[in-house]
Amino acid sequence: MDKIFPEKIHNYFELIRLNKPIGFMLLLWPCCFSLAYLEFSEQYLLSYYIIFIIGSVIMRSAGCIINDLIDKDIDSKIERTATRPLASKKITNFNAIIFLFVLLTIGLLILLQFKTVTVLVGLLCTPLIILYPLMKRITFWPQLFLGIIFNWGVIICSVEFYGTITKEYLILYLACVVWTIGYDTIYAYQDLIDDKKNNIKSTAVLFEDKGKYLVVTSYALMLIMIGYLSLNQTFEIIKLLVYLCIFIYIIANILKWDHKSEQNSGKKFRQNNVFGAIIFLYLLSF
Repeated sequence: MDKIFPEKIHNYFELIRLNKPIGFMLLLWPCCFSLAYLEFSEQYLLSYYIIFIIGSVIMRSAGCIINDLIDKDIDSKIERTATRPLASKKITNFNAIIFLFVLLTIGLLILLQFKTVTVLVGLLCTPLIILYPLMKRITFWPQLFLGIIFNWGVIICSVEFYGTITKEYLILYLACVVWTIGYDTIYAYQDLIDDKKNNIKSTAVLFEDKGKYLVVTSYALMLIMIGYLSLNQTFEIIKLLVYLCIFIYIIANILKWDHKSEQNSGKKFRQNNVFGAIIFLYLLSF
């Protein structure tokens, strides 16, 4: 992108991580799971998929700016984040806030496409998005807080179609929350050394060499809950066999994660986009 766009525009793309779409996708997959679990035709749900896709890009971008505004002093001390536009002063705080306001306005317009009660539920998440960057300063579980925020699309979908949070969608929400704890813990291991030096808290810092137990448990719980929802809806042998293949594939890949390697942690984190796609196709197909 730096060859196509002027440097100033490229800096804004970097601010919202447009060059790293994994963040948008991990925000989108839970929304797609929710829509795939509905017993409506895909033609009917197409407009909702489009809304969630655009909404995921916009709100992930806004979240990145909020995070970087609050964390710019910390980011400048971490090797992996030191070159971010706000930390390296490529973009001023004022310009970032203006950009954030534009994104939030677009996000509100997208949210207004839903029913009134859904809009109110969606707005409840806004304070949590602002508070999230502060969590790494006060708790070793910012990954849990991220999970609560990052999977709000499941709650929005349940309220939009059922007027409440159903038992099934609560289970799906919890499944996605523990999935987030798992993949964001892997992500945190990229910065473990720098985080410990700068007194930044995370599940990676808390568990250190035992982090793999937390991660494998998180993925196993997520897959068990997804399996329960899917197989409880309709039970077929072929469906069970496909589910078991997915379970084995994902857990086998996570067991290969080397928590002592920053490069491998980054690779395994990005692989969650593949996991999300597989689970979505499974829920959509069966």
